Amino acid sequence: MATRVRKFRVDGTAARLARHLLDADVEQLVRFSCIGDEVTLDIPDTHFHVHLRESEDSFQLHFRMTHDGPAKARSWSRRLPVSAGLPGIARCIAGDVRTMARELAPLTAAAGV
Repeated sequence: MATRVRKFRVDGTAARLARHLLDADVEQLVRFSCIGDEVTLDIPDTHFHVHLRESEDSFQLHFRMTHDGPAKARSWSRRLPVSAGLPGIARCIAGDVRTMARELAPLTAAAGV
């Protein structure tokens, strides 16, 4: 029986961002996905969802973070110039994920998660 291959279209900022996120070297990255204008990243016990919006002169990144431990969900936004390009966006996302992981480490250790 022949395998049926379905054609699909990959577009959106997030799809083009995937390779740059891999190059950004996010520590403890469990999985990530880039679909349309949405990026999700998982590190142990923490989930990040990033919505990307592109305008004429800037990218707006809206982050949502949820934690399996005692930390409450958080959200924040960043605006980057278009000139930062996809590598700049990936570095920003990776930097925020690393910062949150450092901030959550004492809570995780104290809760025994």
